[in-house]
Amino acid sequence: DATMSAGARVSMGLDGTLEAALDAAAPAMRGLRFVLLTFGNAAFSELLRNFCAHARRAGAAHVVGAVDVGAFELLRESGSPCYKTPLALATGYSLDGANSHSSGSWKAFAAMRTGEVARVVATGLDVLHIDTDVVLLRDPAPFCMCTAAARAEFGDASRFPCSALRAADVAVSSDNMGPSRSVAGGAAYHGAGTFNSGLLLFRATAAGRRFAAQWHRNVASPERGSRFWGKTSDQQASCDLLRLHRSRCEETRLHAEVRRAGVCSARGGRSYLMCGVHQSASRNLAHLPERR
Repeated sequence: DATMSAGARVSMGLDGTLEAALDAAAPAMRGLRFVLLTFGNAAFSELLRNFCAHARRAGAAHVVGAVDVGAFELLRESGSPCYKTPLALATGYSLDGANSHSSGSWKAFAAMRTGEVARVVATGLDVLHIDTDVVLLRDPAPFCMCTAAARAEFGDASRFPCSALRAADVAVSSDNMGPSRSVAGGAAYHGAGTFNSGLLLFRATAAGRRFAAQWHRNVASPERGSRFWGKTSDQQASCDLLRLHRSRCEETRLHAEVRRAGVCSARGGRSYLMCGVHQSASRNLAHLPERR
């Protein structure tokens, strides 16, 4: 039907599978193998709607993993690319969103989320795992993929070149929200500061896929006695895994890249313009052995 809205057409194609959701997101990729991936349940319906509305407005390819059937139905009705995660298909699961991140339901969520990120990366897509409280003002794909258009704005001679981030297999945001201060300080904070998995980029390279798989394994089934045993969140595991790789690859010159992706994130009741401090995990992790 030529009069059917784009959202309605997308909605009709969403059957709850990841494959259908990725197909629905494909037109917005515009040939780039890049997608934003976030997760949420019906309790966070306002945040989910807000995230999807801004992603659509920015023209950003995105997929939402619904943690319960209510979230899936809500998003499908609005025409947002979404699918039912394994937890949405599980009988009796309910997410406890307590900040302690120590409940059994939260750990099940963390295990699911890391597994789903690894699953999407394994399809050959570069994935920017992103929190649902992020508000997109621009599509980050051109910068993250360092397209010709992005290089015209963020070339090697610019203050925030995209080429270094493009060379990284993994990148993560930090709790330092001031990119200008990072540049002035030589990214000193990132040497020992706190990484934040609210923005976590995985390339579909062999090293990027391996890192995503290790992240999932060290969250879902950490080896007893390892540095990951007893961690209560996937963010803690990602931070430790990044620092573990850092200690093993000094020859790659672990470096901080400051990028401008036009992202605004609400944190602790305040809004910060995250012009995108990202920590590049490495220019190339391909030579690194698997680590637990």
